[in-house]
Amino acid sequence: MKTQSSRVRVHSLSGNVMRMRSSALVVCSTLFLTVFTVQFSLAAQTDAGAFVKNLGDHAIRVLTGKDVTALERENRFRTLLRQGFDVERIGRFVLGRYARRVKPEAIDEYNGLFEDLIVATYAARFAEYSGQQFVIKRVAKPKNRGDSIVMTEIRPSDGGPSIRVDWQVHGQKDAYKIVDVRVEGVSMSVTQREEFTAVIRKNGGKVDALLTVLRKKTEGLKSKR
Repeated sequence: MKTQSSRVRVHSLSGNVMRMRSSALVVCSTLFLTVFTVQFSLAAQTDAGAFVKNLGDHAIRVLTGKDVTALERENRFRTLLRQGFDVERIGRFVLGRYARRVKPEAIDEYNGLFEDLIVATYAARFAEYSGQQFVIKRVAKPKNRGDSIVMTEIRPSDGGPSIRVDWQVHGQKDAYKIVDVRVEGVSMSVTQREEFTAVIRKNGGKVDALLTVLRKKTEGLKSKR
């Protein structure tokens, strides 16, 4: 009964998130792509807010063309994802307490499947940009952690309500890395973790079951190209 309740809660949350983020993900995706084109280092940027602002402005300026093929988008997205996001850290977080149960020989496959899922889910959205405005509101740095939270707004071109998108940015030795994105207060990493752990719990705590689901899901998404 607990597992069924968890699945219902996860499905409900996922549905709400999908409705909220449909417009936001277009700009989020273009932000990802800018890392492939332009590198921003800690030395060049005064803070995480400037980093995200430059990413957003550059994305809106150069990524509205329709001449990029689907395959090129996917290849570029994979490259920029590795450069601009701490994918392994996010992947470990998404596994939650089950991360310790992944066998050493399976961790590489999991990391690859997790990356494939992100690429297959978001790459196609690059062509959907339609003039949304990206605005930095403010930057906060909580005392209990080193990451900065860059609070932004995405304003639709049709005059619809703005969407709040917060970026959790981690500063490393020579570059910034995004480690989470929150749309209207809902963490994409936490949402994904709820979905993954629900699959694992449903299958008796076996992480291998999640790998099977990821294989099927990514194959299904790729077939829709």
